[in-house]
Amino acid sequence: MLELPQNTLVVFVSDSHIGGDPGCDGFESPAELKALFEELAAHDGPVELILAGDFFDFLQIGSVPEGEDRASLTISRPEYESMFAALRSFRELEGKRVIYLPGNHDAESWWNPRIQETLRTLGLVDDFAYYYLAGIEAGDRRRVIYCEHGNQLDPANTVEDYHDRLDTPLGHHVVMDFTRRVAPYGEISPGLDLAEIKMVYPLVAIPRWIASRYFYDFVGKVAAYLLLPLLVAYVLYRLAAYFLARSQGSRSGLFGGYRELPRIHELFVDIGIVSLLILLIFAVFIVVIRYAVRRTMNAMSPGERPHYSPAEASENKVRDILKGGQRSPMNPSLDPTTVDVFISGHTHLPSLSDLERDDGRRCALVNSGCWLRQLQPVSPHLKGPPVFVSRFVLTHVRVFVDEGALRVELWEQPKPAHQSLTRIERLLSSGRRPPQPAPDAKPSVLASTIV
Repeated sequence: MLELPQNTLVVFVSDSHIGGDPGCDGFESPAELKALFEELAAHDGPVELILAGDFFDFLQIGSVPEGEDRASLTISRPEYESMFAALRSFRELEGKRVIYLPGNHDAESWWNPRIQETLRTLGLVDDFAYYYLAGIEAGDRRRVIYCEHGNQLDPANTVEDYHDRLDTPLGHHVVMDFTRRVAPYGEISPGLDLAEIKMVYPLVAIPRWIASRYFYDFVGKVAAYLLLPLLVAYVLYRLAAYFLARSQGSRSGLFGGYRELPRIHELFVDIGIVSLLILLIFAVFIVVIRYAVRRTMNAMSPGERPHYSPAEASENKVRDILKGGQRSPMNPSLDPTTVDVFISGHTHLPSLSDLERDDGRRCALVNSGCWLRQLQPVSPHLKGPPVFVSRFVLTHVRVFVDEGALRVELWEQPKPAHQSLTRIERLLSSGRRPPQPAPDAKPSVLASTIV
C-alpha cells in the first residue's frame, strides 16, 4: 500500500481506448485529454495519475510492422503527438507520477514486455500494477483508496492470467473477430455505418441499433418515395376536381365532392385501404419479432432481467465487495471492509454513490466512465424502435483531502457531438434527445461526496 502525503491529488482516467486500425479507432478527443494532462501538470502539489485500464485499445490493432509494438504504433500517430507529449511533460515534473493498470483491451501490456519497455522508455509511465491501493491521512483516521479496472467483475471479460497471451475471454473475441473486422466496411447501406458499431452503448444493444437504423431508413424511403408522391398526387386530384366542379356551377369546397372524377377517387380509396392493410401486417410482424427476440434472450440468460444492464450488475458486485460479501478480484488479500473509496471503470457509465456499511461507516463507489463518443438509445414518440443519439462521455475521478475529510469528485469535460440522424429520427426523438453542451463549455464536477 502506498502512503500518500495529505496534499496529494489522486486522479483516475480509464477507458480512453486509444488506437486501432483504420476505421476501428474510437478515440476522438486527444485535445481534451491533453488539456487534462496540462491542468494536472500545473497543479500545486503531488499528483498521482492512474491510467485505470483500457487506456490503449490493443484489440483494435491487427498486424504490427517489424520492430514496432501496438503501443509504439499508437503513440507515433501524428494526431496523438501533442497529447502524449503533454503526458510525458506531466510525468517529468517533481511529485507527479503515472501508474498503469491493465484492462481487458490492453492486457497485452502484461504478457508482452516490449510494451512496458516502450512506455517506460518514452517517459510516459512510472509503474505498472494490477491494482492501485493507497492510504492517506484525512481528519481523525487513515483513509484507504482502491482501484482496479473492473473487467474482472464481468464474466464475459474476465482474464484469469494476464501473463498468458492465450487467456482470451469472450469479450476479447467479440472485439477481435467481430467489431474489428466489420468496422472497416464503413457505410454498408444508407444510415448504417459499421464504423460506429463500437460506439453503441451498451454493446448488448448492437442488434437493436442495427434494426433501428434499417427501420428508420425504410420508413424514410417510404415517406420520400411513396407517401409524399401520393400526397402530392392527391392534392393535384382534389384541385382538378375542385376547378371542374366550379366550372360546372357547383359550390362544393376543395374536399367536398368526388363525382367529378369518380375513377380517380376510387383509385385513391383502394390505395388507402391497401396501405392500411400493409401497415397492419407490418405492425403485427414487428410485434411477433419483438416477442420472439425477447423469448430467445430470456432462454439464453434465464436468470437475468429482460433489460439487463452490465453497469448495474457491476455496481451491485462492488457494493457486495465493500460490504465484505466477497473479495476484490485483483487483490483478494485485501480486506474490502477497510476500503473507503472504490474506483472502477470498464462499463463506460460514469457514476458516484455512497454506501453505508452495517456498522454505520460510509464509503464511496465510483465508476470513472470513459473518454469516448457513445451512441445511446432514446425512446422516441409513437413507441417506435429506439433512436441512437450521439453523445461524448469524457469523465475522470479526483480524490483529495479537503478540510480533514476525503473528497471524491466525478468530473466531466463537456463536448458537443454531431448527430447523424434522419429527418424521421429527428422528428420522433424531438424533445427527448439529451441537450448538447456549448462548444466552449468548461470541465465541471458531475457529482461529489465526502468520506
